[in-house]
Amino acid sequence: MARDRFAFIRTLVELQDLLLNIGLANVGYVLDTFHWHCAEDSVEQILALDPASIASVDLNDARADLSRDAQIDGSRHLPLATGVIDLKSFLQALVQINYTGPIRAEPFNQALNDMDNEAALAATHKAMSAAFTLVR
Repeated sequence: MARDRFAFIRTLVELQDLLLNIGLANVGYVLDTFHWHCAEDSVEQILALDPASIASVDLNDARADLSRDAQIDGSRHLPLATGVIDLKSFLQALVQINYTGPIRAEPFNQALNDMDNEAALAATHKAMSAAFTLVR
């Protein structure tokens, strides 16, 4: 994603600064592997988070045919579909900080949308199961 498209907040550090300035306990993070990857955020930044401040986590994978800067926000794959995003390190960091909240798949993918519901559910279940085996 173009680095200057949404210049207000693009990285985890910028979001941390905003949340500190807001100063409310009911405002937190939705961590997303796609945005984490595109922002070039690090595992160390995840390790520095209080797990109670994470509202939820979205897992997906980026397109292999596009550079990091050319990624399209509305075009994502199921977790581990392309191997572009380092999902193992991301999930290991969540385990290390003892995150126990919700984790969901968030693909934006026409091939998945074209499947009937049962096939899409099966594909998503398979991808999420494979992702979770990375940290077992």
